[in-house]
Amino acid sequence: MVDANGIEKIIPHRGDMRLIDEIREFNETSGIGIHYVRDNEFWCAGHFPDCPIMPGVLQVEALAQTACFIALNAMGATDGKTLGYFTTIDKVKFSHMVKPGDVLELHVELLMSKMRLYKFQGIAMVGGRKVAEATFSAIMQPRDA
Repeated sequence: MVDANGIEKIIPHRGDMRLIDEIREFNETSGIGIHYVRDNEFWCAGHFPDCPIMPGVLQVEALAQTACFIALNAMGATDGKTLGYFTTIDKVKFSHMVKPGDVLELHVELLMSKMRLYKFQGIAMVGGRKVAEATFSAIMQPRDA
């Protein structure tokens, strides 16, 4: 398992924008990230008042952060100097709401890689139930490029 400190050594996201709390398992082509959905997250007060639901775009971002962690490890780019930038997001589906108190499991699998371009399938789950899915790609690029 990789904790928040280990995650932050690889991906640049900090504070409210780091949406993975731990990586439970990973290899060069797949992995599972975890986000503990808390009632004090920045979106709770406005999405929606008295009935907070995690925005779908943040669920997709959490999948992408998990994928970025996997890709950067596979590339050997573990010094925090390479960033992942979305290039496509396709086939997005949301099946169930995600609320504070949920444990969001972020299952990602590498579909293709070519040079610095990576394409992933991601499935977000809560309690064994699929809540979201997406296919997305990103380019891994050094910060200074």
